[in-house]
Amino acid sequence: MYNRLRLMMGATALLYLGPLMAGLGGFGWRVVPVFIAIFLLWTLILRPSSWPQTRADWQRPEAVVTLVAQSLVQALLVIVCFGIGRGLGGVLGALPPFPVLLPVAISFLAIPLCRLIWDPKKAEAMDRFLDTAIDGITAASAGVSPVRSDQRALAAQLLAPLQALPDDTSEDELQRHLLAIASHADPEAIEHVLRNAAMSGTATTSGLRAWVLHATDLRSTDTLAGEAAPAAVFQYLSGRDDLTLLFARRSAAQLQDDPSVWWDSPDPDTLRNAAGQVGAAASAALIALADLTTALAPPDAVFERDAVYTSESETGPSRSDPRIRAGQDGG
Repeated sequence: MYNRLRLMMGATALLYLGPLMAGLGGFGWRVVPVFIAIFLLWTLILRPSSWPQTRADWQRPEAVVTLVAQSLVQALLVIVCFGIGRGLGGVLGALPPFPVLLPVAISFLAIPLCRLIWDPKKAEAMDRFLDTAIDGITAASAGVSPVRSDQRALAAQLLAPLQALPDDTSEDELQRHLLAIASHADPEAIEHVLRNAAMSGTATTSGLRAWVLHATDLRSTDTLAGEAAPAAVFQYLSGRDDLTLLFARRSAAQLQDDPSVWWDSPDPDTLRNAAGQVGAAASAALIALADLTTALAPPDAVFERDAVYTSESETGPSRSDPRIRAGQDGG
């Protein structure tokens, strides 16, 4: 989009270059109406929304006002460009030897070039879509900051196709989807949407697996710090061997890479209790994860952490909780 806008600006510059060159070439004011007509044609093709749209609209008195206003504006632009060209020609004291048709052709060339680069109908449709989306976000964002609401709405829109993926979608495919979504929405917004889907019971198997992947992603460890994402997602695995095994494997890698994730992870007792509700492979993985969690526990923090889990079982521990900070600082 950015490159297209730059090309559009370059092509539009040709429109103004024509009368500038005409003035520089010393051509008389008789060529000004030609450039005014070209400028009006450019606005009619590239900015149709600023003109009456139907025959009935053209028959209204407002159409005459629009035509006169557009003509005056374009005439002013042409006269300014032409006058600048005449002034430059007088300062230089020389008239470049080119025919009058050259600046006229340059200005006219801006019309097809701009039309190839920019489709006004698509631009108007995109503007309407953005206006509708902004209105919807504003209506649904009571009590939520506009930036956060916008991010969550965008994340929900981008995650909808992922939630609809088949249950047997591969882990690599889900990772590719999450990576593409992460380039447009921030990790907190993605976490919020995936968690809400699980809490409301609307999460699909692919959605739950995506949440496991996102909550245990090494790249989002810092941005999700304090969100207790691993502890939250573990509560919604419902004893399913495939999801539990995936969680245990990735959570162990996450803890080994960054032990500070311990504060956002399930406590060892929770992991060991869950190990009795799954198959042998998943159970062994959970016990290994529980052992790793115990080994990485900060000194003097275990009991404080247990107290937090007792009172905040829905969200898991938070780094900002003063009871956890007391345990961490004591170590």
